[in-house]
Amino acid sequence: MRIMTHSEFDHLLGSIKALSPEQIRQLQRELESKLASSHASSESALTADELADQEAQRRLFEAGLLSEIKTWRRVSTGTEEFVPIVIKGEPLSETVIRERR
Repeated sequence: MRIMTHSEFDHLLGSIKALSPEQIRQLQRELESKLASSHASSESALTADELADQEAQRRLFEAGLLSEIKTWRRVSTGTEEFVPIVIKGEPLSETVIRERR
């Protein structure tokens, strides 16, 4: 893959100014799709369910029904070490209970 020069990039930005609103929306969808696919390829391997969800989102995005494709956020497996945050004063749970009254 060839990297675009600064001059070429400036020319591209200048060309964007001449686009119609519909062309800008189409360009935005293409760029978001490209970013999502490049982000997905840089992540660790996805499960079959995650891949199916990404494909469904891609199809909805291409149909114009989604404004963006969300990347998967993995749920904690519980193997990470939990480190509680230390706060001064009364326990947060007591503060919440008092404030709800």
